[in-house]
Amino acid sequence: MKIEAKTLYDAFKQGNGDQHKKKMTISGIATYVGPDVYALPSVELSETKDVSGRVLCVLPFSDYLQLRKVSMKDRVAMEGNVLGFSDEHDIVVVKQCKIIEVNGKKE
Repeated sequence: MKIEAKTLYDAFKQGNGDQHKKKMTISGIATYVGPDVYALPSVELSETKDVSGRVLCVLPFSDYLQLRKVSMKDRVAMEGNVLGFSDEHDIVVVKQCKIIEVNGKKE
């Protein structure tokens, strides 16, 4: 299933996110590329380059070099397991991600 980052974020904010807790492909604009708070490789996706991250896509540690494929403001599609919503950070958390597409180019 494919979904936009904002649509996924809005579903969790409205309390309807549990139906999305599965493997999904999430698309959006990269607003952050680098380590997350646990030093794991991650990409934050949002609907525009001017809005803070709505969805945190965390890659396996062994895939750290994959981050080279993504720059901030790129249009990115990532596949991963939607875990849920972090109220503390106001973001949807997706783990075991892989980069599917960057700016229309399949990876």
